[in-house]
Amino acid sequence: MTAKIDDIIENFDLLDEWDDRYRYLIELGRKLPPLTDAERSEDAKVRGCMSQVWLVGGQQADGAMHFNGDSDSTLVKGLIALLMVMVNDQSPQKILA
Repeated sequence: MTAKIDDIIENFDLLDEWDDRYRYLIELGRKLPPLTDAERSEDAKVRGCMSQVWLVGGQQADGAMHFNGDSDSTLVKGLIALLMVMVNDQSPQKILA
C-alpha cells in the first residue's frame, strides 16, 4: 500500500455519503498484500472480533513497526488497511505520540 494518511483524509473529506466512504474503505482493503497460509495462524488471529481477523508483524531491525493483516470482512479489511497506513514504518514513539 502506498497511500498516505493525508491523502486518505482528503479523500474522505471529498466523499459526502457514508456509502461512498464505506466503498472507499473496502477499496483500501482490497489493496492489501495477501497473507500466506502460515501467517493465518491461530497466534496471529485477533480474539474477540465478530469477524475473522489476522495481524502479523512487529518491530523491524531499524526499529520501525511494520504490520500486515487480513479479514473475512471487507469493511474490517479496509479498517486494517487504514491502521497500517497510520503505523507502518513508524517508530513506536511516533505511533504513541
